[in-house]
Amino acid sequence: MPLRALFPPPPGPGRPGDRGVVEPFSEFWELTGERAVLLGGPAAILLQVAHPLVAEGVAVHSDYAAGPSHRLLATLQAFLTITFGDTEQAREAARAVGRQHARVRGTTRTAAAGTPAGTPYRANDPHLALWVHATLVHTALDLGVRYLRRPLPAAALERYWARSRSFAALFGVTDAVWPPTHAAFEAYWRESVAGLVVTDAARRVARDVLTVRTRPPLPGVAALARAVTADLLPPAVADAYGLERTAARRGAAGATRALVAATRPLLPGRVATWPHRAVAERRLAAGEGR
Repeated sequence: MPLRALFPPPPGPGRPGDRGVVEPFSEFWELTGERAVLLGGPAAILLQVAHPLVAEGVAVHSDYAAGPSHRLLATLQAFLTITFGDTEQAREAARAVGRQHARVRGTTRTAAAGTPAGTPYRANDPHLALWVHATLVHTALDLGVRYLRRPLPAAALERYWARSRSFAALFGVTDAVWPPTHAAFEAYWRESVAGLVVTDAARRVARDVLTVRTRPPLPGVAALARAVTADLLPPAVADAYGLERTAARRGAAGATRALVAATRPLLPGRVATWPHRAVAERRLAAGEGR
């Protein structure tokens, strides 16, 4: 993966004054704008595929093995465009993802605990869409607390969850499955995590995602990715992936937490946040000046 790939280009300027689909300057908007959220990408993906139906869909229909970095960054680009683009840019990014998801359907080839062989799956199932959304939300919030040292009070957590609703809706999360409050989301999260099963298909995805190679080479990047991912995953899930919290991994994760927390207040916005946010701010300001 070339290092420039860590700097995905923002969309065009968009329609002046258009507020997009995610409330500007909301808690969800602010946390998503931090480059540091990229640290949680592998953990979110491993949580997603710890659901056997998601793992099967990814194993059969995705190309993580051929280009794990490409898939991670394509997902990141869609996430950022939907959050910070204008309304049409966000909807088009969601439609592009939806077209890919429409092809992801089938039946499981092998049995997993609680999921018999032959169980049907489809990527646009609202229940699976909610689980994928939940992994992004929970990982970002956890990273915000532990790495950016920005815990949100109860009222802010409620707003964060509410503001993420418009984002989730673009991916087919319906009112019928949506947890209406942050407390309901946390209950859903605990129940869902307790039922996760790391299958061989999920382990193959994990192997591909955590094999981080950069151009030019940066020694230790893959080991650091494993340490941070083990730190962010629920312990039982990390263990199931073979990511035990060894002393070396705990030390690396702790050092990373301290470094991110110490340096973030010193960094200018153009370094610490994605350029997508700056484009969105200019778009909103252009609307005020008309």
